[in-house]
Amino acid sequence: MKKLNSLYTVIFLLFTTFSQLSAAKTISDADVTQYMTLSGIDSALNGIPAQMSAMNQQMQMTAKDPAQSQKVMELLLNSWQFEDVKLVVSEHVKDNFSANEMQKLLTWLKSDLARRIKAAELKASAPSFNQDFMSYMATLQTTPPTATRVKVIRNFVEVTNLVDHSLKIVMAVAKGTIEGLMVANPGQGVDEAQIQAQMSQMELMMRPALEQQMIMVSYFIYDQLTEQEIEQYTNFYQQPLGKKELTVMYDGIGQALNYWSNTAFENIATEFIEE
Repeated sequence: MKKLNSLYTVIFLLFTTFSQLSAAKTISDADVTQYMTLSGIDSALNGIPAQMSAMNQQMQMTAKDPAQSQKVMELLLNSWQFEDVKLVVSEHVKDNFSANEMQKLLTWLKSDLARRIKAAELKASAPSFNQDFMSYMATLQTTPPTATRVKVIRNFVEVTNLVDHSLKIVMAVAKGTIEGLMVANPGQGVDEAQIQAQMSQMELMMRPALEQQMIMVSYFIYDQLTEQEIEQYTNFYQQPLGKKELTVMYDGIGQALNYWSNTAFENIATEFIEE
């Protein structure tokens, strides 16, 4: 009986310990929702349809069948349901951060510096971004940045792996668009290997231009921040939690893009099979 009681005691202690560990990892939906807003992920997800539309305008100029290309793009855009893709990212965030880590992230995001930075980053998703950016570029030619600012901005872009992360998102959107067109035109005989080859070639061509673009956009977005403030921001992403946030955030967006493309392909296939 003593052995049995001892066994029950051990089981109880194990259960209590694992319950505490589980509770420590549980993040409330309210915290995740707040994080999605404060971090700018919501704005980034909202801006993806605009990227697809911009890509469509370029593709329309070379499309053999502009009407069909436009129809495919409409199906792609309609498949991007904000609440659905947001849920995919939210669940990924919830699964990969502990409650303690989330509280630290929220504390950082609620700081005065982080709030001003995130407010500045909203310029990238504004409808007038292209016009505002071009105007800024014109003034930058007459008043170029100092050597110190050039160093600080380049360091920020490198530390945050901004080019790699942005390239993954651009390529995922492009791949989804191209595959959508392939689904709509099954008789063209283009297979997955050919699509992958096209994507690899596109990535090689885009990387140098994207790196330059990310640096110039960073000058524009963080124009009102001092070099010291940008360095503080960069330092956060050199810490373990900052590095983890970048990985989790972009992986979550990647999962959302996969979810979108799968949904879009089903809708495109259904639409064109019915025809």
